[in-house]
Amino acid sequence: MADKQDSNELDNNTMDKDERNIRSFDSGGRFFEIRIKGYLDNTWSDWFEGMELKLMDNGDTVLFGHVVDQSELMGILNMLNRINLTLLSINEVKEE
Repeated sequence: MADKQDSNELDNNTMDKDERNIRSFDSGGRFFEIRIKGYLDNTWSDWFEGMELKLMDNGDTVLFGHVVDQSELMGILNMLNRINLTLLSINEVKEE
């Protein structure tokens, strides 16, 4: 007998890719706080599409800003990877 979890998995598997992307980000985008190990100054903000960079007391850096969609978020994460920075956390947050 199929349970509710099986039904939800089936619904997710039968949804096409565009439907899943629409569900995951609303049309207004979202705000994210991305914590990375080490120091980045504000000269890097252009690389991260205008996100605000904050240096924390422990020497880590927080990138904060509006992200339009998953593609933009992946672009930011890929840039962090390309310059060999360690991702500590990523959280959706309310606008400050």
